[in-house]
Amino acid sequence: TVYRIQLFLFISRTMISSILDSPVLLGCAAALLSIAVAISILIFRVIFPTIIMHPWRLPPKDSRQRKSDKKSTVVLAGSFNPPHLGHLVMIRYLAERYGRVICCIGVNPNKQYDVTPQSRAEILREMLSHDGGCNNVTVEVVSGYIWRFARTQNASSFFRGIRTWDADGGDERTLQILNTRGPLILGRIWPMKTMFLEGDPQYRHVSSTLVRQICARRKEAIESEDSNADINKELTRLVPER
Repeated sequence: TVYRIQLFLFISRTMISSILDSPVLLGCAAALLSIAVAISILIFRVIFPTIIMHPWRLPPKDSRQRKSDKKSTVVLAGSFNPPHLGHLVMIRYLAERYGRVICCIGVNPNKQYDVTPQSRAEILREMLSHDGGCNNVTVEVVSGYIWRFARTQNASSFFRGIRTWDADGGDERTLQILNTRGPLILGRIWPMKTMFLEGDPQYRHVSSTLVRQICARRKEAIESEDSNADINKELTRLVPER
């Protein structure tokens, strides 16, 4: 019996050695391991998204984290259609925490826009130019994958602004899957960390859709020569006066 066990162990070691020495099988094993890791990352990030709740806190000024953040570039992606005060307070926070902030407006070639991405970018730049706390913020219009653009800028993190996870989590979860799967499959690179910045409660009622609706009413009032003073007051609660 002892000899049989020894023979079995010898044969097993020989088979394992031959498998490990096979380039084809090693390649298959590496591919399977990569797929398993990718799936694990995807599942973990989808189930446990990183949500920064309001009030947003800054690391202590002399902390290692604060010094590291000040050397970092981050990307805030959104449609900004149009930008409003809810966007602005988020950008201010990121600008105060990080060394460089890039606001990215993506372009979908298959989608028709009432306001072009380039026009939205100009509106956002104009808004930021009157805000003294956003000197380290730039606005870019990006065609293609934003995660690829972020890599070219050496960004360390990817941010998305949300009202609340309950309100926007469904759509954001889909985008999160794409932003995790894309780098792994198309770029064969480690996915950038995505964080969700929950909106300031003071502006959670504000949305780009609401701004567009009020602007449409304002246009109708101007065309019909009705007074639009009340509509202008509504707009000043949603977007900067300038």
